[in-house]
Amino acid sequence: MNDRLLEYATGALDPTEHAEVDTHLAECAQCRADVAAWRVLGDTSRDPDPPGPDMVHRVLLRSALSGPPPPTRRPAWFSLALLRAEARLVRPAVPIASALVMALGVVVAATAAGSGGQVLALVAPVVAALGIAGMYGPRRDPAFEVVAATPTAPALILLTRIALVFGYDLVLALAASGVLAALGGDAGGLFALVDAWLGPMALLSALSLVLAVWIGADAAAGVAVVLWSLRVLAGGLFQDAGWALDAVGLVWSTNAGTVLAAAALTALAVFLAGRGEPIRRHRATHPT
Repeated sequence: MNDRLLEYATGALDPTEHAEVDTHLAECAQCRADVAAWRVLGDTSRDPDPPGPDMVHRVLLRSALSGPPPPTRRPAWFSLALLRAEARLVRPAVPIASALVMALGVVVAATAAGSGGQVLALVAPVVAALGIAGMYGPRRDPAFEVVAATPTAPALILLTRIALVFGYDLVLALAASGVLAALGGDAGGLFALVDAWLGPMALLSALSLVLAVWIGADAAAGVAVVLWSLRVLAGGLFQDAGWALDAVGLVWSTNAGTVLAAAALTALAVFLAGRGEPIRRHRATHPT
């Protein structure tokens, strides 16, 4: 582009090339300053009394007065293009493993008479949480460094990946609930099945997301598995402590508290991602 700026300043470009340079100048302050400098030089060459040192002042003043280009709205297809680009970065093993685990959960739930909701309440949250944990960070993301250098905001990229991973797991869980409802896996029907896993899935996924952004994917996955294990063993561990059982039941259910907590944790993760690299998190570059 630099080799065309002089021709642009002197009007030697054809209309097509002139329009291409115009588009570039709208986004590049440095090139606008260069064009202004070439124009000042052209004016100076025709001036019988060259301004000398004043030329630098004129160039800088013209560049400053030109100001930044007006903000432009992203095209309507940008969100779709971003979703498609991020979908290519998801390792195929992640959605395949999620589908297999969910299918196994459906089989187990179908054989557990009337307890389909309880089984899905254990399977769906851990599937989603582990998927969320593995989508962020230099050790799990093959394009982490490239993404860090792009002009797209990190928070927007994170929200896109949340939509991809959590949305996929949400569809899997809904499909599993539909199958179990058709098989009579829960006396409460489809609504009771969804109600059993939706809140825990959102809360555990949001917690996993915050830990992945703040500390790292391995820590997020480890905490998710530990909390899930405590829920599985809750009946045996806390059978003599009614308050503990009540606390576990409150957290591992769909209610206003779990939904609000999940939303707050997700917002915190997006905020941390937007700040750059929070402390304790692995740096953007791979260790050497």
